[in-house]
Amino acid sequence: MAGLWPPAAQHFGLHVDLGDYHTKRAVWLALPAATFTCRWGCEHTAVGAADVADLAQSIADRHARTCPGPPPKE
Repeated sequence: MAGLWPPAAQHFGLHVDLGDYHTKRAVWLALPAATFTCRWGCEHTAVGAADVADLAQSIADRHARTCPGPPPKE
């Protein structure tokens, strides 16, 4: 990814860059990439078509297992 899309830098969620595939040459000019961030600071990234598809499909389960959640109230 060349850089984060401005709203992606300000808001949490799943942001996907679909990349750029040259159909005549059958080659990726820019690989697909995805970044997931949550309000508690978790970040998951993937690069490449297969990894981005896997992240998009499994992010709910993956994030639920690893997110620490909100900080404890004092």
